Amino acid sequence: MMSESRFATRCANAGFLLILLSGFSVAGVGDGPRATQLAPVGTRTLNVMPIHQNTSFNVDGSPAEPAARIKADLVAVQLTRVDEVAGRAAGFFALVPGGELDGKLLGTSKQSSNSGVADPVLGMVIGVVGSPALSPQAFSSYKPDFTLGFQSKLTLPLGSYDADETFNLGANRWAFQVALPVAWYFGEGLMPGQLTSLELTPGVTWYGDNDDLTDAEKLEQRPLYSLEMNFTHDFTRRFWGSVDALYVIGGATVTDGVRAGNETEKFALGGTLGMYLPRGFGVQLNYGKTLQVDTDGYHDHLIRIKLTKVF
Repeated sequence: MMSESRFATRCANAGFLLILLSGFSVAGVGDGPRATQLAPVGTRTLNVMPIHQNTSFNVDGSPAEPAARIKADLVAVQLTRVDEVAGRAAGFFALVPGGELDGKLLGTSKQSSNSGVADPVLGMVIGVVGSPALSPQAFSSYKPDFTLGFQSKLTLPLGSYDADETFNLGANRWAFQVALPVAWYFGEGLMPGQLTSLELTPGVTWYGDNDDLTDAEKLEQRPLYSLEMNFTHDFTRRFWGSVDALYVIGGATVTDGVRAGNETEKFALGGTLGMYLPRGFGVQLNYGKTLQVDTDGYHDHLIRIKLTKVF
């Protein structure tokens, strides 16, 4: 039978979901709470994430036209491993999303419906301050105070793309994100039932050019700046939750050198409920919604479930 300390450690690991896909970081959900939380060296995690979103954002997380309505039902599969780099904890991951998409552009006859694989993502996060490389035994007694990390993600242009379609699962371009996750911890430790934290994650995403278009030569997109905020708390040894917020600005498009003047600025709120399960399993439910009302009186929103297995 599993010991108390081993059970608690695996429960804590199940709550640790290192780096989620930025392509679904809209409507107040973002990467999600505890997304870059410290975990023991050697931790391997499998995440399966069903996602429903109805937004004016593309599947890769970049802003589309303000009048765009993109409905997507997706499943993302992610593998993560925690290793030691120069005495610090570092996580490395690969993620592949796929599903189906329906989109339309308000005030026009343009619409799309397609399915397939979206652009995969590779990424890493490394602790800079307060994130030592810990064994499972040391992790169970570690009491953090403040952590600062460096996070990067590379989106690969390998998803389904058709230049004749208005909206696609793939973006046919590279994207690169850098973020600095910061967290303050107020609980007694990282074990279930002990943790309360405040997290701030400023980030910026740069986009490559798409030169496979039907009505233009080249589409560029300005950088997108983001700030994600999460306040998390363990209610019991089994259940925890958080209040989530996300602010994004930027992402204006430039077509053949002509700027469209469609910069995005949105603020959204959301919430998360999480549950630690035995044998290294965990589950989270995220919901987020923009505060602004769009031109047709609609709020962007997103629902995401995270199913986790720690090995």
